[in-house]
Amino acid sequence: MFEHIFANIAILQAFTVFVTLEKNEQYLKVWWITVFLICLTACIFSIYGVYKKWDGSPVIVNFANQGTPIYRIPFPAVTICPESKSVQNLFSYTKIMQKKLRHRNTTQDEDLKFEYMALVCKYHEKINYTNPKTFPDEFLDLLNTIKPNLIKWNCMYLGEKYDCNQMFVKILTDEGICYTFNMLDRTDIYRDKVLQYKDYQRSLYKMSEWSVEHGYTQNAQFLAYPRRALLAGASNGLTLNILTPKDYLDYACRKNSLQGYKVILHSPMRIPRPSQQYFRVPLDQSVVGAVQPVMISTSDRVQMYHPKRRGCYFPSERHLKFFKIYTSLNCKLECLTNYTLSRCQCVNFFMPRENGTKMCGTGKITCMREAERFLQAKDLYLKLSDNKSLKKNSQCDCLPICTDTTYEVETSQSDWNWKMTYSAHGTPWPNDTHLSSLTIFFKSDTFITSERNELYGPIDFLANFGGLLGLFTGFSVLSLMEILYFLSVRLICNNRLYGFWAGSEI
Repeated sequence: MFEHIFANIAILQAFTVFVTLEKNEQYLKVWWITVFLICLTACIFSIYGVYKKWDGSPVIVNFANQGTPIYRIPFPAVTICPESKSVQNLFSYTKIMQKKLRHRNTTQDEDLKFEYMALVCKYHEKINYTNPKTFPDEFLDLLNTIKPNLIKWNCMYLGEKYDCNQMFVKILTDEGICYTFNMLDRTDIYRDKVLQYKDYQRSLYKMSEWSVEHGYTQNAQFLAYPRRALLAGASNGLTLNILTPKDYLDYACRKNSLQGYKVILHSPMRIPRPSQQYFRVPLDQSVVGAVQPVMISTSDRVQMYHPKRRGCYFPSERHLKFFKIYTSLNCKLECLTNYTLSRCQCVNFFMPRENGTKMCGTGKITCMREAERFLQAKDLYLKLSDNKSLKKNSQCDCLPICTDTTYEVETSQSDWNWKMTYSAHGTPWPNDTHLSSLTIFFKSDTFITSERNELYGPIDFLANFGGLLGLFTGFSVLSLMEILYFLSVRLICNNRLYGFWAGSEI
């Protein structure tokens, strides 16, 4: 009897142990399934974060490992614009303005010239203009006739004297007629259909052994154009004196009544806009500008990405209607030209235009100003907006160029008692003149460039992807091979050996 009792107790204990083990196995299964799901979820979110970062900003900008010598980039184009826009004995804006404000009689020729000059001088709303909607080409003839010449003296470049008249050429800008040094010839910048005025922006030299994307070639010599500085320092830069007769000065033409010159440094292929960015060279002062280049290049691997993703255009990717060479500023000027034409049915005198395009007169000054303000506001709104569809439909789409060079300048100036200086050397000067000095040079022989590179290349992305899978799930290439083996080779072999995909039924 006791044997049966002990036997039943043993059976009950065995059953209890079996049930306990089965429950433990279930708990273990639930535990491992939970851990696996948590790890898999964390892995998926981590991989998605890496992919989103790669998809949103696949390009990263790094500094170069070593400095770039300055002889690999062009010397900056130097554009100088006189504050006065006319020689006083040819046309005095001040005298005509005073006559009109005092309601005195003026001749028809004075009225016409005053109307023309309102585009480059201050527009007085108290004066009654005829406000024609368009101007004929005679407007440019007037600007050319009465312009103050840039009287350059003692021009030096790389420590050698040069003919100033050959170094600087005339150019039309939003500040009227200016003078530029080391800028590309107009045939290298504009397309053939763009109307040109006389000999403006005609350089004696053609672009040689240099390109926007690749810079100077290995065979480029010292005399390659655009010019380049070989060494840093004031003695290896550009130095010139500017003589300004007093009959060049007109204090009513400009808003601030300041006299002297506006100077802008820019790349040789860019069309300058001195009204937007400049530094001043006042009368009877010596100004020194120390230039620090800022260059960014783009690796070839980045070219496979869409321009919107990499944030720049290669020159061959973006076609401009008026310009042969794509730059962001050239693109913006073309966009402003097209929008001004569509809104005002004419363009400003400094904008590129084709045959048959009319030039705006004083009657369109308000329209031209509103067109530029609208484009600026729209561009700013698109930059601040998160709406991707609006950004895709951008009217201008003027991304930076992938390989670009800009020039930052630090200026210093001081009063220049040049009359006493020349008198001490026995060279008297007349009292009715002013003299200014300008020196432009590179600060150092080398500079640090930036380069756009891939944030993740194919190998880098694969390493991140596989590393996260291995960290959270223990995944490896061998694990993948095992899965493929059991899903293909093992099933086929079982089917051939046993006639059943799962193998032997025993």
